[in-house]
Amino acid sequence: MSEETKVYTYRWAVLLVFGLIFMVGQMMWLTFSLIRNEVTTVFGLAAGDPAVVLLTASQPLAFIILSIPVGWLADRKGLVTVAGLGAIIQVLFGTLRIFFINDFALVFACQFGLSIGSVMIQNCIVYLSVSWFPKGERGLATGVSTLFMLLGMLLGTALSMVLWTAPLFGDPGFTVALAQANVESILYLDTILAVILTVAFFAVARDKPQHPPDIDVLAEATGSIRGMLKDRNVWFISFGFFAGFGIFIGLTAIVEELLVSLGIPITAGLGSPAIVMVLLLVFGIIGAIVVPAISDKVQKRKPFLIVSLIVGIIATWVLGNSTSAEMAYVSAAILGFFLIAVMPIALSMLEEFKTVGPELSGAST
Repeated sequence: MSEETKVYTYRWAVLLVFGLIFMVGQMMWLTFSLIRNEVTTVFGLAAGDPAVVLLTASQPLAFIILSIPVGWLADRKGLVTVAGLGAIIQVLFGTLRIFFINDFALVFACQFGLSIGSVMIQNCIVYLSVSWFPKGERGLATGVSTLFMLLGMLLGTALSMVLWTAPLFGDPGFTVALAQANVESILYLDTILAVILTVAFFAVARDKPQHPPDIDVLAEATGSIRGMLKDRNVWFISFGFFAGFGIFIGLTAIVEELLVSLGIPITAGLGSPAIVMVLLLVFGIIGAIVVPAISDKVQKRKPFLIVSLIVGIIATWVLGNSTSAEMAYVSAAILGFFLIAVMPIALSMLEEFKTVGPELSGAST
C-alpha cells in the first residue's frame, strides 16, 4: 500500500460546487416558511390550517428515516453518485411542486421528495471533508458546508418575502389567484437556479483525489455500522447534534407563533419573525465558521461542543421567555452563533472515533 499523501488546491472547487447544491436544496425546502399564511389557501387548505407546518417538518423526517442508509450508500458509491443523484432529485421534486400547487397532499409529497435529495447531499459532508481535506482542515471544511446550508435557509426564507409582490393574506386586494401566480414565479426561480448548480456540480466534482490528503485515509477499513451504533460516544455526539439541529429547525417552523404567544408585535413583510430568522441564520453562519476553525487550530472538539450546547440551551430559554422584541433579537443572535456551531464540530468528532473512521464517514452523518 502506497503511503503517499497530497493536499490538492482543487479541494476548494469541489467543496464550492457541493456547497452550492446543498444551499439550493435548503432554499427550496424553506420557500414557504415565511409565506405560509399567503400560500395556505393556494394549496387548497382552509385559511389558518396548521397542516401547512408539515412542509417545514419534511426534511427532519426524511433525515431521521434515511440518514444511516444514505450515509452507508455514500461510503460505498462516492460523492458524485450520491450527492449528484440527490441534486437531481431536488430538481425533479422542486419542479413538480409548481404543477401540483393546488393540491396540498401532492405538494407535501414533493416537499418530502426534495428533502430526500437534500439528505443525500447532507450525508456526504463528512465524506467530502475526509476524502479531500487534511485532518487539520476538516472542521473548517465541515463548517463551510454548514455555512452553505445556512445560507440556503437564509435565502429560502428571506427571498420569499422579498420576492412577494402580491398583497399579503388579510390585506385588501389579496386573492388566491394573485398569491398562486406569485408563489409559482418564486418556484420557477428556485428550479432554474437548482438546474444550473446541478450541472456545475457534475462538471466540477470528483469523488476523491489521486492521492489522499492525510495518512488516516489510508488506514484499512475496520469499522462496521453495528460497531458504530454500539459506541456510546457516537450516541452522545448524535444527541448533541440532534439537540442543536432540532431546536433550530423547530424555531424555523414556529417563530411567528412563538412571538405572538410572547406578546411581541408582528408586522408584515420583513417584520419581527423575519428579523429573528435572519439573526439566527446570519450569526449561525458566523458561528459555523469561527468555532470549528478555532477547534481545528487547538485540535480539541469536546469542550467546544459542550459550551456551544450549554450556551445554546440558555439562549433558547431566554428567547422562549422574551418580554420584548429587542430581547428576542439578542437571544436569537446568540442562539444562532452557538447552536449551529454544534453541527460541524459534532460531525468532525464522529469521524475521529475509531468505531467510525474515514470508511464510515458518510454513515456517521
